[in-house]
Amino acid sequence: MVRPANPAYNEAMRYMARAFRPLSLMGLVLLAGIPARAQNVTAEPICFSVRNTAPYMVFGTLATDLYTRDDGMRARHRSNFRLDTGQRDEFCASGPFFPGGKLELTLRSLVPLFSCRTRVDQGEILVKGMLKQDGTTQTWAECYE
Repeated sequence: MVRPANPAYNEAMRYMARAFRPLSLMGLVLLAGIPARAQNVTAEPICFSVRNTAPYMVFGTLATDLYTRDDGMRARHRSNFRLDTGQRDEFCASGPFFPGGKLELTLRSLVPLFSCRTRVDQGEILVKGMLKQDGTTQTWAECYE
C-alpha cells in the first residue's frame, strides 16, 4: 500500500480507520488472502509514528516480511514516505512482521542510505541527520530492538 502525499486524503483515511477500525486495516496491512501459516500477524493493527528531526527532507520505505499470495507469488507490503524537517506521520501495520514484531525501515535518496529492522510497538521512530563540513549528510534512525 502506498500512502498518498495529500494531507486532506490522509486525514480522511485516518477518520475512516477510526470509524471502521474493525473492518479497515490502514498502512501496511495483512490482506485477507495470506495463508494461515504466516506468523507474526496481529488481529488489530499496531499504529506508530515516524518523525524527521534531521535538518533536511528525508525519504524512506517501511516494509513487511515476505508472505505468499494466493497465486503462489512471494511478496511484501511497502509504504513509501517523505518527511520535511520536523514533520511526523502515522502508520499502522498488521504484518506479517519480521521476527520480534519488526518492520524494515529504509532511508534513501537515490540509493539506500540507512536500513534497520525496528519494532513498531515501542513508540515514535526518530529519523536523525546532520550536515557534515564537506557538504554531505549523514542520516540514520533510532530503531528499536
